[in-house]
Amino acid sequence: VLSLSVNVIQGVNNYRLQNEQRTAVTPMAFNAPFAVSQNSADASYLQQMALSFIALRLNVSSETVDASHQALLQYIRPGAQNQMKVMLAEEAKRIKNDNVNSAFFQTSVRVWPQYGRVEIRGVLKT
Repeated sequence: VLSLSVNVIQGVNNYRLQNEQRTAVTPMAFNAPFAVSQNSADASYLQQMALSFIALRLNVSSETVDASHQALLQYIRPGAQNQMKVMLAEEAKRIKNDNVNSAFFQTSVRVWPQYGRVEIRGVLKT
């Protein structure tokens, strides 16, 4: 009975190690680590990645918009890249033609890790 119990516990632990392994990462310009696994990501990961995407999309000038948008496109799922590429190209053209600089200043961030959702509010200044 004891041997059977130990084997069951070992099996459960092996399954958890195989499917719930977490990796600590520090992204882009942030210095707060976060944890991700094959099945989930913590609130810190979602918040930091969302803020990074906002920066790539909204903190641009006529000189930086192309590089920022190109970096952002790397994170877009392949099925949506063409549509997003057209939208970003139109936006970049307007920014360059009007010689616009923009910056987004966040006022609040809310994260729902169980849904993989982040809400960022703020002010966009141009």
